[in-house]
Amino acid sequence: MDLDEFKKRWGATQKEGPDQQGHTREAIDRIIKGNTYSLGELREKSAFWNRIGGWNSALMVLLAVGFLVWQYHRGMAGAALAGKLPLVAVLIGFALFSSWTYRRQEEIFTENTDASSTEALRRTLSEFRRYYRFTNTVFLIISPVAFYAMFAVFLDRLVLSLGAVVLASAALTGFSFLLRYWYYRAIYFRRIKAMEANLRELEDIPGAMETLGSHTPAK
Repeated sequence: MDLDEFKKRWGATQKEGPDQQGHTREAIDRIIKGNTYSLGELREKSAFWNRIGGWNSALMVLLAVGFLVWQYHRGMAGAALAGKLPLVAVLIGFALFSSWTYRRQEEIFTENTDASSTEALRRTLSEFRRYYRFTNTVFLIISPVAFYAMFAVFLDRLVLSLGAVVLASAALTGFSFLLRYWYYRAIYFRRIKAMEANLRELEDIPGAMETLGSHTPAK
């Protein structure tokens, strides 16, 4: 190889460095913008459901307590009223737990708002997955009891056998769980999987993790 050819190749190699760095920064900008958008969407959805869930839980508590007061003023016997207390306590407990789940979900997505921090974002996604598994497990356990209490407290005038009430409670639990599962898969986990894919893409970009430490995404 003569000297002129060597100089040409060396110049071409030198030019690739800034270009490659530019491509890396563009990729990082794109990934951070995507994660920021997805995180913001989940935060807004969670805030919305926290408001709705809070009102629903408060309404359930008021209905349960109001029912007892109404029955007392109607002259319900003390023994019969006392028999309703455990069922009302179940409904109140279910309402309070539901309120906590909505509030905790919003907290998960508001504790970290910096989508450029890969460690914080991983913690957020991991925490949400743990939250989702935990709340699903608890809801599957307490929902049949809560639905049974609802039938026994508010619909006690219906002539239904114990088996029919148990079957209806199980059916309502299954339906609500499937609805919850579909909603979270369609809305939450679709965005979470996209963010996890973006994190894996960051790891595959040469020098991206080092660049990200001092990187400010483009506006």
